Amino acid sequence: MAHTSRFVLLPTRGFTADLPLTSSDTSDFLLSMASGGEWRATTAARSPRMTVLDSIHGNGAKLVALSDVALVRLKREQPGLRVVPEVFYPPAQAPRPRPLIGVQAFSARVDLARKRVRIVFQGSGKPVRDVDVIAFTDFAARRGASAKTNAKGEVRLDLPPETRRLERIYLYPAHGAWPMLLENWPLDDGLIQLAPIDPGFVDSRIKAYPKRAPGDGAGVTVGVIDTGVGPHAALRVAGGLNTVTGEDPADWSDSHDHGTHVAGILAGRGAGFRGVASGVSLRAYRVFGKNADGASSFAIAKAIDRAVADGCDLLNLSLGGGPDDPTTGEAIKAARAKGVVCVVAAGNDGGAVSWPGKHPLVMAVSALGYEGLWPAGSMQSACVQPPPGKNRCFIADFSNTGAEIDLTGPGVGVVSCIPHDRFGVMDGTSMACPAVTGAIARRLAADLTVLQMARDGERSDAIVKLGLTAARDMGLPPYLQGAGLA
Repeated sequence: MAHTSRFVLLPTRGFTADLPLTSSDTSDFLLSMASGGEWRATTAARSPRMTVLDSIHGNGAKLVALSDVALVRLKREQPGLRVVPEVFYPPAQAPRPRPLIGVQAFSARVDLARKRVRIVFQGSGKPVRDVDVIAFTDFAARRGASAKTNAKGEVRLDLPPETRRLERIYLYPAHGAWPMLLENWPLDDGLIQLAPIDPGFVDSRIKAYPKRAPGDGAGVTVGVIDTGVGPHAALRVAGGLNTVTGEDPADWSDSHDHGTHVAGILAGRGAGFRGVASGVSLRAYRVFGKNADGASSFAIAKAIDRAVADGCDLLNLSLGGGPDDPTTGEAIKAARAKGVVCVVAAGNDGGAVSWPGKHPLVMAVSALGYEGLWPAGSMQSACVQPPPGKNRCFIADFSNTGAEIDLTGPGVGVVSCIPHDRFGVMDGTSMACPAVTGAIARRLAADLTVLQMARDGERSDAIVKLGLTAARDMGLPPYLQGAGLA
């Protein structure tokens, strides 16, 4: 039985077939493949077929479903087409440890007992709900348990009955409190207190950009390509699009929290909370499906294309980690040729810069922190690594680095918006990226000569130059900080 997969069809060169080197046959074929249309190979009466699921421009990229047999025949009949797999990218958030649980971690002969832990806010004693609790009895062997707190702030961890201490216990609140890491923690205590979040706390974002005025970035339009944005009282979204195939195009609300946090860092403008460039016109492009872990390369490319058409000047992509991909690559190149610069998170596995951050026409961002800008016991202390830079700064141990890094931004212990008017703390190059995007937006707003240039490659180059020449050297090697703090 033939296996069916999803692919993206691209012209021979570029994002649409109006560029040179694409034959008229290829251009005509793309134009004939309207969204929802079908193709059958001409070599057989009952040949396998291809279904078009989505389209970007009549003569541009198509998302299709076809079998492996149909793929071979399509390539034979349309040799000018590039047929590339659809790939998916996760948000660029700092990774969390994953324990082996139950019989994977402990012998099947062991009857596990439920160990109760209660988590409350420090000071008030009120329960903290929606805390991801990740516990290890043996961290090296990854033996442990995980659960989420209920409305009473309680979790029950399935562990061997003789367990008296946890080698490590990680606590990740969804909102309201700072994350915490406890080591060699006695289970008999049963109670953990988390420091509550103050939106005005001097975190790494405020340390990096202490002078922030309400109109910063006014006149600049920025698109956030992410899990969606809002609702949140501190965020005003001028418009946008949901580019996930099969979902409501008008629904760019956030079901993951990530995109709202990113948008708050960039453009928050609430009472007691202000983003790096609160005066920008913010647009939201949702590329993650509801409750999906990954964003399709086609959805990302479609969002970039629409954001360019909507007049965005800068695009923030706090995502990455997939393979080098022509679909996103061509969309980035097309945007750059039209005066729009993509700012992209470098990735969070501590290795080389990931795609699309390593695309040569984006601005790749690493994550910087400042020692001590978090409450005592917070797990951000585990992100510190040498070498030290100016003002006790460092590049986080999770941040991807390399020659592709253009700039660095605050990405450790960052307070920002969570949907429904809440606030949370996150770490990652995902958080550093919108801080850098906001800093570039401020400089672009202040330089009308560049802002008002014709929308072409020269304008993009000028925007990149603005960001690089104004960067502050933090005393770190270029492969860690690029030109410095944006």
